[in-house]
Amino acid sequence: MSTREAATFALEGTLAAAPEAVTKTVQIRVVDTLAAAVAGYEFEDAAVIDRFSRRFEGNDARLLDGSGRTRSLAGAVLANATAANVLDIDDGHRLVKGHPAAVVVPAAIAASETVDASIDDLLEAVYVGYELAVRAGLTIHEETGIYSGTGSWGAIGAAAAVCRLLECDRDTTEQAIGIADYHAPRTPITRGVEKPGMTKDGIGWGAYTGYEAVELAREGFIASGSPFDNSDRVETLGSRHYVTESYLKPYPCCRWAQPGLEAALELRRQPGFTSVNLEHVTVETFSEATTLTETEPGSVAEAEYAYPYPVAVALHRGRFSPKDLTAEARACTAVTDLARKVDLETALDLDERFPKECLARVRVETSRGVFESGTTRARGARERPLSETDRFEKHRQLFEFADVDSVEHIYNILDKSNVSLTELIDTLESG
Repeated sequence: MSTREAATFALEGTLAAAPEAVTKTVQIRVVDTLAAAVAGYEFEDAAVIDRFSRRFEGNDARLLDGSGRTRSLAGAVLANATAANVLDIDDGHRLVKGHPAAVVVPAAIAASETVDASIDDLLEAVYVGYELAVRAGLTIHEETGIYSGTGSWGAIGAAAAVCRLLECDRDTTEQAIGIADYHAPRTPITRGVEKPGMTKDGIGWGAYTGYEAVELAREGFIASGSPFDNSDRVETLGSRHYVTESYLKPYPCCRWAQPGLEAALELRRQPGFTSVNLEHVTVETFSEATTLTETEPGSVAEAEYAYPYPVAVALHRGRFSPKDLTAEARACTAVTDLARKVDLETALDLDERFPKECLARVRVETSRGVFESGTTRARGARERPLSETDRFEKHRQLFEFADVDSVEHIYNILDKSNVSLTELIDTLESG
Protein backbone atom coordinates (compact mmCIF):
# COMPACT_ATOMS: atom_id res chain seq x y z
CA MET A 1 0.00 0.00 0.00
CA SER A 2 1.25 3.51 -0.63
CA THR A 3 0.92 7.25 -0.36
CA ARG A 4 -0.25 7.21 -3.96
CA GLU A 5 -3.28 5.15 -3.04
CA ALA A 6 -4.04 7.57 -0.20
CA ALA A 7 -3.79 10.44 -2.70
CA THR A 8 -6.16 8.65 -5.06
CA PHE A 9 -8.73 8.32 -2.28
CA ALA A 10 -8.30 11.99 -1.36
CA LEU A 11 -9.28 12.97 -4.90
CA GLU A 12 -11.80 10.25 -5.74
CA GLY A 13 -13.30 8.99 -2.48
CA THR A 14 -17.00 9.74 -2.39
CA LEU A 15 -19.88 9.70 0.04
CA ALA A 16 -22.12 8.48 -2.77
CA ALA A 17 -20.53 5.05 -2.40
CA ALA A 18 -20.94 5.03 1.39
CA PRO A 19 -24.00 4.25 3.53
CA GLU A 20 -26.30 7.21 4.20
CA ALA A 21 -25.27 7.19 7.86
CA VAL A 22 -21.75 8.21 6.85
CA THR A 23 -22.99 11.38 5.16
CA LYS A 24 -25.16 12.20 8.17
CA THR A 25 -22.20 11.74 10.49
CA VAL A 26 -20.02 14.02 8.37
CA GLN A 27 -22.74 16.68 8.39
CA ILE A 28 -22.97 16.50 12.17
CA ARG A 29 -19.19 16.82 12.50
CA VAL A 30 -19.24 19.97 10.38
CA VAL A 31 -21.95 21.56 12.55
CA ASP A 32 -20.24 20.43 15.74
CA THR A 33 -16.92 21.94 14.67
CA LEU A 34 -18.55 25.20 13.58
CA ALA A 35 -20.30 25.48 16.94
CA ALA A 36 -17.09 24.75 18.85
CA ALA A 37 -15.19 27.38 16.85
CA VAL A 38 -17.85 30.06 17.32
CA ALA A 39 -17.76 29.63 21.10
CA GLY A 40 -13.99 29.18 21.17
CA TYR A 41 -13.48 32.67 19.78
CA GLU A 42 -14.84 34.08 23.04
CA PHE A 43 -11.74 32.95 24.93
CA GLU A 44 -8.21 34.32 25.08
CA ASP A 45 -6.56 31.32 23.40
CA ALA A 46 -8.34 32.12 20.15
CA ALA A 47 -7.76 35.86 20.56
CA VAL A 48 -3.99 35.31 20.67
CA ILE A 49 -4.00 33.30 17.44
CA ASP A 50 -6.41 35.77 15.85
CA ARG A 51 -3.96 38.61 16.50
CA PHE A 52 -1.12 36.52 15.08
CA SER A 53 -3.13 35.58 11.98
CA ARG A 54 -3.33 39.24 10.96
CA ARG A 55 0.32 39.00 9.92
CA PHE A 56 -0.66 36.89 6.91
CA GLU A 57 -1.58 39.14 3.99
CA GLY A 58 -4.88 38.50 2.26
CA ASN A 59 -8.64 38.45 2.76
CA ASP A 60 -9.51 35.08 1.26
CA ALA A 61 -11.66 33.45 3.95
CA ARG A 62 -13.72 34.42 6.95
CA LEU A 63 -13.17 33.78 10.62
CA LEU A 64 -15.83 31.48 12.07
CA ASP A 65 -16.87 33.88 14.81
CA GLY A 66 -19.87 35.50 13.15
CA SER A 67 -18.08 38.84 12.74
CA GLY A 68 -17.56 38.76 8.98
CA ARG A 69 -13.85 39.49 9.46
CA THR A 70 -11.53 37.96 6.89
CA ARG A 71 -8.00 36.62 6.84
CA SER A 72 -5.70 35.07 4.29
CA LEU A 73 -6.46 31.43 3.61
CA ALA A 74 -3.49 30.40 5.76
CA GLY A 75 -4.51 32.77 8.57
CA ALA A 76 -8.14 31.61 8.51
CA VAL A 77 -7.15 27.94 8.65
CA LEU A 78 -4.81 28.55 11.58
CA ALA A 79 -7.21 30.74 13.57
CA ASN A 80 -10.40 28.76 12.94
CA ALA A 81 -8.83 25.38 13.71
CA THR A 82 -7.34 26.75 16.93
CA ALA A 83 -10.70 28.21 17.95
CA ALA A 84 -12.44 24.89 17.26
CA ASN A 85 -10.36 23.20 19.96
CA VAL A 86 -10.18 26.02 22.52
CA LEU A 87 -13.06 24.61 24.59
CA ASP A 88 -12.10 20.94 24.12
CA ILE A 89 -15.72 20.31 23.17
CA ASP A 90 -15.00 19.26 19.56
CA ASP A 91 -15.47 15.69 18.37
CA GLY A 92 -13.04 12.91 19.16
CA HIS A 93 -11.97 9.44 18.11
CA ARG A 94 -11.27 6.81 20.72
CA LEU A 95 -8.90 4.65 18.67
CA VAL A 96 -6.55 7.46 17.68
CA LYS A 97 -7.14 9.42 20.90
CA GLY A 98 -7.55 12.76 19.18
CA HIS A 99 -9.82 15.29 17.48
CA PRO A 100 -9.97 14.72 13.70
CA ALA A 101 -12.80 17.13 12.86
CA ALA A 102 -11.23 20.20 14.47
CA VAL A 103 -8.17 19.95 12.23
CA VAL A 104 -9.92 18.88 9.00
CA VAL A 105 -13.17 20.88 8.97
CA PRO A 106 -11.69 24.41 9.34
CA ALA A 107 -9.14 23.72 6.59
CA ALA A 108 -11.89 22.42 4.32
CA ILE A 109 -14.22 25.35 5.04
CA ALA A 110 -11.54 27.96 4.34
CA ALA A 111 -10.50 26.27 1.09
CA SER A 112 -14.16 25.87 0.09
CA GLU A 113 -14.77 29.56 0.52
CA THR A 114 -11.88 30.55 -1.74
CA VAL A 115 -13.17 28.43 -4.65
CA ASP A 116 -16.89 28.95 -3.95
CA ALA A 117 -17.37 25.23 -3.43
CA SER A 118 -20.76 23.63 -2.86
CA ILE A 119 -21.93 21.98 0.34
CA ASP A 120 -21.46 18.62 -1.37
CA ASP A 121 -17.87 19.52 -2.22
CA LEU A 122 -17.23 20.48 1.41
CA LEU A 123 -18.70 17.26 2.78
CA GLU A 124 -16.69 15.10 0.37
CA ALA A 125 -13.48 16.91 1.35
CA VAL A 126 -14.18 16.54 5.07
CA TYR A 127 -14.94 12.86 4.57
CA VAL A 128 -11.69 12.00 2.77
CA GLY A 129 -9.66 14.21 5.10
CA TYR A 130 -11.16 12.62 8.21
CA GLU A 131 -10.61 9.07 6.99
CA LEU A 132 -6.99 9.71 6.06
CA ALA A 133 -6.28 11.64 9.27
CA VAL A 134 -7.42 8.78 11.50
CA ARG A 135 -5.50 6.19 9.49
CA ALA A 136 -2.39 8.37 9.60
CA GLY A 137 -2.68 8.72 13.36
CA LEU A 138 -3.12 5.00 13.93
CA THR A 139 -0.14 4.25 11.70
CA ILE A 140 2.12 6.86 13.30
CA HIS A 141 1.27 5.72 16.83
CA GLU A 142 1.93 2.11 15.85
CA GLU A 143 5.23 2.92 14.13
CA THR A 144 6.66 5.16 16.84
CA GLY A 145 5.07 3.71 19.95
CA ILE A 146 4.52 7.31 21.03
CA TYR A 147 1.12 8.89 21.63
CA SER A 148 1.24 12.24 19.83
CA GLY A 149 -1.46 14.90 19.60
CA THR A 150 -3.90 15.54 16.78
CA GLY A 151 -1.78 18.08 14.91
CA SER A 152 0.94 15.49 14.27
CA TRP A 153 -1.32 13.32 12.12
CA GLY A 154 -4.31 15.58 11.46
CA ALA A 155 -2.13 17.68 9.15
CA ILE A 156 -2.36 14.86 6.62
CA GLY A 157 -6.16 14.99 6.73
CA ALA A 158 -6.16 18.77 6.32
CA ALA A 159 -3.84 18.50 3.32
CA ALA A 160 -6.04 15.84 1.72
CA ALA A 161 -9.19 17.92 2.18
CA VAL A 162 -7.57 21.04 0.72
CA CYS A 163 -6.18 19.10 -2.27
CA ARG A 164 -9.66 17.77 -2.98
CA LEU A 165 -11.20 21.26 -2.95
CA LEU A 166 -8.42 22.90 -4.97
CA GLU A 167 -8.65 20.07 -7.52
CA CYS A 168 -4.98 19.17 -7.31
CA ASP A 169 -3.68 16.35 -9.48
CA ARG A 170 -2.62 13.04 -7.99
CA ASP A 171 1.12 13.74 -8.04
CA THR A 172 0.64 17.05 -6.21
CA THR A 173 -1.69 15.43 -3.67
CA GLU A 174 0.78 12.63 -3.03
CA GLN A 175 3.53 15.15 -2.31
CA ALA A 176 1.21 17.30 -0.16
CA ILE A 177 0.36 14.32 2.04
CA GLY A 178 4.06 13.54 2.49
CA ILE A 179 5.00 17.16 3.19
CA ALA A 180 2.19 17.52 5.72
CA ASP A 181 3.42 14.44 7.55
CA TYR A 182 7.07 15.56 7.54
CA HIS A 183 6.38 19.15 8.61
CA ALA A 184 3.58 18.44 11.10
CA PRO A 185 4.05 19.52 14.74
CA ARG A 186 5.36 16.85 17.10
CA THR A 187 2.68 17.63 19.71
CA PRO A 188 3.86 15.75 22.82
CA ILE A 189 0.32 15.69 24.19
CA THR A 190 1.18 13.74 27.34
CA ARG A 191 3.25 16.72 28.47
CA GLY A 192 0.40 18.99 27.41
CA VAL A 193 -1.96 17.11 29.70
CA GLU A 194 0.43 17.25 32.64
CA LYS A 195 1.32 20.91 32.08
CA PRO A 196 -1.60 22.49 30.19
CA GLY A 197 -1.01 25.43 27.89
CA MET A 198 -2.49 26.94 24.76
CA THR A 199 -0.47 24.47 22.68
CA LYS A 200 -2.86 21.61 23.56
CA ASP A 201 -3.27 19.11 20.69
CA GLY A 202 -1.49 21.31 18.15
CA ILE A 203 -4.68 21.39 16.11
CA GLY A 204 -4.36 24.91 14.72
CA TRP A 205 -0.78 24.37 13.65
CA GLY A 206 -1.59 20.93 12.24
CA ALA A 207 -4.34 22.39 10.04
CA TYR A 208 -2.07 25.24 8.96
CA THR A 209 0.76 22.81 8.15
CA GLY A 210 -1.64 20.75 6.05
CA TYR A 211 -2.67 23.79 4.03
CA GLU A 212 0.90 25.02 3.55
CA ALA A 213 1.94 21.51 2.48
CA VAL A 214 -0.50 21.80 -0.41
CA GLU A 215 0.93 25.16 -1.46
CA LEU A 216 4.47 23.77 -1.31
CA ALA A 217 3.48 20.74 -3.36
CA ARG A 218 1.87 22.98 -5.99
CA GLU A 219 5.20 24.79 -6.30
CA GLY A 220 7.04 21.52 -6.92
CA PHE A 221 8.36 20.72 -3.42
CA ILE A 222 9.08 16.98 -3.12
CA ALA A 223 8.28 14.92 -0.02
CA SER A 224 9.90 11.78 1.41
CA GLY A 225 6.89 9.50 1.33
CA SER A 226 4.42 9.17 4.18
CA PRO A 227 3.35 6.68 6.88
CA PHE A 228 1.03 5.08 4.34
CA ASP A 229 4.00 3.59 2.47
CA ASN A 230 4.47 1.04 5.25
CA SER A 231 0.87 0.51 6.25
CA ASP A 232 -2.03 -1.64 5.15
CA ARG A 233 -4.60 0.74 6.64
CA VAL A 234 -5.41 2.29 3.27
CA GLU A 235 -6.78 -1.07 2.16
CA THR A 236 -10.03 -0.33 4.00
CA LEU A 237 -10.53 3.13 2.48
CA GLY A 238 -14.09 3.32 1.25
CA SER A 239 -15.19 0.21 3.14
CA ARG A 240 -14.47 1.06 6.78
CA HIS A 241 -15.66 4.52 7.71
CA TYR A 242 -13.77 5.68 10.80
CA VAL A 243 -15.84 8.86 11.01
CA THR A 244 -18.81 6.77 12.15
CA GLU A 245 -16.70 5.42 15.02
CA SER A 246 -16.09 8.87 16.47
CA TYR A 247 -17.86 10.51 19.41
CA LEU A 248 -19.32 13.88 20.35
CA LYS A 249 -18.46 15.66 23.58
CA PRO A 250 -21.23 17.19 25.70
CA TYR A 251 -18.81 18.94 28.06
CA PRO A 252 -15.87 21.35 27.53
CA CYS A 253 -13.09 19.30 29.06
CA CYS A 254 -10.81 16.37 28.33
CA ARG A 255 -12.73 13.26 27.31
CA TRP A 256 -10.87 11.31 29.97
CA ALA A 257 -12.68 13.27 32.69
CA GLN A 258 -16.14 13.08 31.16
CA PRO A 259 -17.23 9.65 32.48
CA GLY A 260 -16.63 10.78 36.07
CA LEU A 261 -18.29 14.10 35.35
CA GLU A 262 -21.29 12.25 33.91
CA ALA A 263 -21.47 9.98 36.95
CA ALA A 264 -21.30 12.98 39.30
CA LEU A 265 -24.21 14.65 37.52
CA GLU A 266 -26.25 11.45 37.75
CA LEU A 267 -25.52 11.13 41.48
CA ARG A 268 -26.50 14.76 42.04
CA ARG A 269 -29.97 13.99 40.70
CA GLN A 270 -30.55 11.22 43.23
CA PRO A 271 -33.09 11.92 46.02
CA GLY A 272 -31.47 13.22 49.19
CA PHE A 273 -28.21 14.22 47.57
CA THR A 274 -26.64 17.55 48.54
CA SER A 275 -23.19 18.95 47.95
CA VAL A 276 -23.41 21.17 51.04
CA ASN A 277 -22.28 18.49 53.48
CA LEU A 278 -20.06 16.60 51.09
CA GLU A 279 -17.07 15.01 52.83
CA HIS A 280 -15.15 13.05 50.21
CA VAL A 281 -15.31 12.01 46.55
CA THR A 282 -13.51 9.04 44.99
CA VAL A 283 -13.27 8.64 41.23
CA GLU A 284 -12.17 5.23 39.97
CA THR A 285 -11.00 5.27 36.36
CA PHE A 286 -8.16 4.28 34.01
CA SER A 287 -4.57 5.25 34.85
CA GLU A 288 -4.11 7.99 32.23
CA ALA A 289 -7.06 9.94 33.63
CA THR A 290 -5.57 9.98 37.13
CA THR A 291 -2.92 12.43 35.87
CA LEU A 292 -5.59 15.16 35.53
CA THR A 293 -5.17 16.35 39.11
CA GLU A 294 -5.76 20.12 38.96
CA THR A 295 -8.09 21.45 41.67
CA GLU A 296 -7.60 25.21 41.24
CA PRO A 297 -7.16 25.85 37.50
CA GLY A 298 -5.50 29.13 36.67
CA SER A 299 -6.40 29.05 32.98
CA VAL A 300 -8.96 27.65 30.56
CA ALA A 301 -6.57 24.87 29.55
CA GLU A 302 -5.90 23.89 33.16
CA ALA A 303 -9.65 23.66 33.77
CA GLU A 304 -10.12 21.46 30.71
CA TYR A 305 -7.23 19.13 31.56
CA ALA A 306 -8.47 18.62 35.11
CA TYR A 307 -10.61 15.92 36.71
CA PRO A 308 -11.37 17.21 40.23
CA TYR A 309 -12.44 20.64 38.96
CA PRO A 310 -15.19 19.57 36.50
CA VAL A 311 -16.43 16.92 38.94
CA ALA A 312 -16.65 19.56 41.67
CA VAL A 313 -18.48 21.96 39.35
CA ALA A 314 -20.92 19.19 38.41
CA LEU A 315 -21.62 18.36 42.05
CA HIS A 316 -21.93 22.01 43.09
CA ARG A 317 -23.73 23.56 40.09
CA GLY A 318 -25.32 20.58 38.40
CA ARG A 319 -23.63 21.30 35.06
CA PHE A 320 -20.31 21.81 33.30
CA SER A 321 -20.49 24.31 30.45
CA PRO A 322 -18.26 26.92 28.77
CA LYS A 323 -19.42 29.38 31.43
CA ASP A 324 -17.55 27.30 34.01
CA LEU A 325 -14.24 27.93 32.22
CA THR A 326 -14.27 31.69 32.75
CA ALA A 327 -11.92 33.33 35.26
CA GLU A 328 -14.85 34.30 37.47
CA ALA A 329 -16.22 30.76 37.56
CA ARG A 330 -12.79 29.25 38.25
CA ALA A 331 -12.33 31.58 41.23
CA CYS A 332 -15.37 30.20 43.08
CA THR A 333 -14.05 28.98 46.45
CA ALA A 334 -17.02 26.66 47.01
CA VAL A 335 -15.99 24.75 43.89
CA THR A 336 -12.24 24.70 44.56
CA ASP A 337 -12.83 23.61 48.18
CA LEU A 338 -14.94 20.77 46.86
CA ALA A 339 -12.36 19.89 44.20
CA ARG A 340 -9.74 19.33 46.90
CA LYS A 341 -11.97 16.59 48.32
CA VAL A 342 -11.82 14.61 45.06
CA ASP A 343 -9.37 11.69 44.88
CA LEU A 344 -8.52 9.86 41.66
CA GLU A 345 -7.78 6.13 41.75
CA THR A 346 -6.85 3.62 39.06
CA ALA A 347 -9.30 0.72 38.74
CA LEU A 348 -7.67 -2.27 37.05
CA ASP A 349 -10.85 -3.41 35.31
CA LEU A 350 -11.41 0.05 33.81
CA ASP A 351 -7.73 0.45 32.94
CA GLU A 352 -7.84 -2.75 30.89
CA ARG A 353 -10.77 -1.43 28.83
CA PHE A 354 -9.05 1.84 27.83
CA PRO A 355 -8.64 3.24 25.14
CA LYS A 356 -11.41 1.25 23.49
CA GLU A 357 -13.69 2.35 26.31
CA CYS A 358 -13.46 5.45 28.51
CA LEU A 359 -15.12 4.68 31.85
CA ALA A 360 -15.32 5.72 35.50
CA ARG A 361 -17.09 5.08 38.79
CA VAL A 362 -17.78 7.74 41.43
CA ARG A 363 -18.36 7.40 45.17
CA VAL A 364 -19.55 10.45 47.12
CA GLU A 365 -19.53 10.47 50.90
CA THR A 366 -21.78 13.01 52.62
CA SER A 367 -23.09 13.58 56.13
CA ARG A 368 -26.37 12.05 54.92
CA GLY A 369 -24.86 8.89 53.53
CA VAL A 370 -22.87 7.42 50.67
CA PHE A 371 -23.85 7.73 47.02
CA GLU A 372 -22.23 5.42 44.45
CA SER A 373 -22.51 5.27 40.70
CA GLY A 374 -22.15 2.22 38.58
CA THR A 375 -19.54 1.98 35.85
CA THR A 376 -20.32 5.00 33.70
CA ARG A 377 -19.47 6.06 30.16
CA ALA A 378 -20.03 9.65 29.12
CA ARG A 379 -22.83 10.60 26.79
CA GLY A 380 -21.73 11.11 23.21
CA ALA A 381 -19.83 7.82 23.00
CA ARG A 382 -20.69 5.40 20.19
CA GLU A 383 -22.24 3.12 22.80
CA ARG A 384 -24.16 6.03 24.34
CA PRO A 385 -24.75 8.58 21.58
CA LEU A 386 -26.22 11.99 22.20
CA SER A 387 -29.90 12.11 21.40
CA GLU A 388 -30.91 14.54 18.68
CA THR A 389 -32.41 16.76 21.38
CA ASP A 390 -29.17 16.78 23.39
CA ARG A 391 -27.08 17.36 20.28
CA PHE A 392 -29.20 20.31 19.17
CA GLU A 393 -29.10 21.75 22.69
CA LYS A 394 -25.31 21.52 22.78
CA HIS A 395 -25.05 23.32 19.46
CA ARG A 396 -27.59 25.97 20.47
CA GLN A 397 -25.56 26.82 23.56
CA LEU A 398 -22.37 27.17 21.54
CA PHE A 399 -23.92 29.10 18.65
CA GLU A 400 -25.42 31.57 21.12
CA PHE A 401 -21.99 33.21 21.27
CA ALA A 402 -22.64 34.44 17.70
CA ASP A 403 -26.37 35.02 18.29
CA VAL A 404 -27.25 32.22 15.88
CA ASP A 405 -30.76 31.21 16.92
CA SER A 406 -31.57 28.39 14.48
CA VAL A 407 -29.42 25.29 14.59
CA GLU A 408 -32.06 23.60 12.47
CA HIS A 409 -31.41 26.11 9.66
CA ILE A 410 -27.72 25.22 9.65
CA TYR A 411 -28.53 21.52 9.36
CA ASN A 412 -31.00 22.29 6.57
CA ILE A 413 -28.29 24.09 4.59
CA LEU A 414 -26.05 21.03 4.84
CA ASP A 415 -28.83 18.97 3.26
CA LYS A 416 -28.79 21.19 0.16
CA SER A 417 -26.17 19.58 -2.02
CA ASN A 418 -25.67 22.31 -4.62
CA VAL A 419 -25.86 25.32 -2.31
CA SER A 420 -22.66 27.35 -1.99
CA LEU A 421 -20.64 26.99 1.19
CA THR A 422 -20.94 30.77 1.45
CA GLU A 423 -24.56 30.40 2.56
CA LEU A 424 -23.44 28.35 5.55
CA ILE A 425 -20.90 30.96 6.68
CA ASP A 426 -23.43 33.75 6.08
CA THR A 427 -25.73 32.08 8.61
CA LEU A 428 -23.17 32.68 11.37
CA GLU A 429 -23.24 36.39 10.59
CA SER A 430 -27.00 36.85 10.39
CA GLY A 431 -27.82 35.95 13.97
